Amino acid sequence: MKKLPLMDAAWLTLESAATPMHVGCLQLFRLPDNAGDDYLQQLMEYWMDFDQPESPFDRKLAWPLKGLKQPHWAKADDFDLGYHVRHSALPKPGRVRELLMLVSRLHASLLDRSRPLWELHLIEGLEDRRFAIYTKIHHCVVDGVAGMRLMQDSLSNSEQGSYLPPPWAQQRAARKQRKDSEAAAAGPTALPSQALGTMAGKASSVSALASSGSSMLKGMGGGKGVAPYQAPKSMINTRVSNARRFVAQSYDLKRIRAVAKKHEATINDIVVAMCGGALRRYLQEHEALPDKPLIGDVPVSVRPADAAKEGGNAISMILTTLATDEADPVRRLVAIRASMQAGKDKLAAMSAKKIANYTTLVMLPFTIGQLVGTAGRIRPMFNVVISNVPGPREPLYLNGARMTGMYPVSLLFNGQAMNITVTSYEDSLDFGIIACRRSLPSVQRLIDHLEAALAELE
Repeated sequence: MKKLPLMDAAWLTLESAATPMHVGCLQLFRLPDNAGDDYLQQLMEYWMDFDQPESPFDRKLAWPLKGLKQPHWAKADDFDLGYHVRHSALPKPGRVRELLMLVSRLHASLLDRSRPLWELHLIEGLEDRRFAIYTKIHHCVVDGVAGMRLMQDSLSNSEQGSYLPPPWAQQRAARKQRKDSEAAAAGPTALPSQALGTMAGKASSVSALASSGSSMLKGMGGGKGVAPYQAPKSMINTRVSNARRFVAQSYDLKRIRAVAKKHEATINDIVVAMCGGALRRYLQEHEALPDKPLIGDVPVSVRPADAAKEGGNAISMILTTLATDEADPVRRLVAIRASMQAGKDKLAAMSAKKIANYTTLVMLPFTIGQLVGTAGRIRPMFNVVISNVPGPREPLYLNGARMTGMYPVSLLFNGQAMNITVTSYEDSLDFGIIACRRSLPSVQRLIDHLEAALAELE
């Protein structure tokens, strides 16, 4: 048995019925022109032959000494593929609205801890000859970069390609490694949820962290940078229920790239500025815009490119202003760009060990707040997570069915009732927004607000 690293085990500790700690992905596909009525049934039958999963899909949790010790990974000898892989259908007319409602419900339920912590749902009945695959996997198993690569490896880059093994049965060690340039070109890679510090249980550990990280924290808010706990209280930062609302939308990457060039900004700067503008409008609609600017948490990967398919987590964070107090879109972007650059400069000046200590030290109060129940009742460390996960640049296919969209579905915490995650695919940026249905009404309006914010910058 392999013991879970403390950082991975933290996701289990933070989980509750209202805060499931799994991440997901919704993929849309268009049926091939020559697809028969039994195309998806044949796909399921093909998948069912792969009933011997590989790591990490064959691992389940083991709790030595009845939970008194840190959990371990153990091989699931009683693996039941029919439980993990499920076939569903949408009611007619099969609009995207019904699909997103189904994903919202599926994402709200906890994974069974007595089994390997993942599920895959093949969903048919979508209009315009389309179907969908929704996958969810616990964050203690993989982070966003690793999960993205696992999903991509079951797809072909050719329309004529035949079936590849499904994600849970990849012979990854024998497959040729993908080029590192894909991840390197995007710079720091953001993940679908914020980094969590380890659950430091001993006073000596906390003392050591404080000693090594105090100098780092002193400088994080200097200049244009943002220090932890500068965020105002907002309607986003409340307690959450287990009800979820998921909305998604694609935007032309060429369009966003042109705006970035015009304003001498990065694509990620434009994404954050779109979110800042959209959140400003959303909060104004509800007469709940704080006087001080919202603060965004932009997670970044510190995983080496050649280790992107491994399990576990390797993430840190940049805190940035969203300049929601600024009505002018250009001045808002300028403030965001300067704040993001300050955060990047701080991380670039740190060693890997210092980054790990900084992340743990900063997130420890956040983690404790989740455990003791103060999260969502006191001033938040930040207001919203905005992640940007680089995806494949070329079109991908599943036995001739072209993937037309790939939308990340993230997680929520008490005090964090909304998460915005973006994935690039081919020539588009695919936004996935998850929110607490009870706390934040009419979240679908954010899609309109994102478009308005981008048009303003144009």
